[in-house]
Amino acid sequence: MVAGPWSQEQIDAARAVRFSAVLAHLGAYHKLDAEYEPLDHGRHSKRVQVSYQGRDFRFVFTGEKFVNELLPEDAPHRGGGGAIDFVRHVTGINFVQAVKVCLDALETQHKA
Repeated sequence: MVAGPWSQEQIDAARAVRFSAVLAHLGAYHKLDAEYEPLDHGRHSKRVQVSYQGRDFRFVFTGEKFVNELLPEDAPHRGGGGAIDFVRHVTGINFVQAVKVCLDALETQHKA
């Protein structure tokens, strides 16, 4: 399946970009919560405070999954999987634009 101008390989690469790389690319303030204690230490979850364009978020990241803890538990689209979903959640942009942001973040990450 190809969505828009992107190949499946590009979409897969965009989805796998590190959340921290995307946040840095967006210019979003983000800070790791060093006091966060996950219920299951084996899952290596992290909590990160994020501020982007006047909106505040508190995400728990576990691998490629994320949950916005500031939304009610029954809220639709409270979380997702992969960097594309994450960019869409934070910015509100569409799929094609989110893939572009992720690929740009990946390119910036490789240059650093």
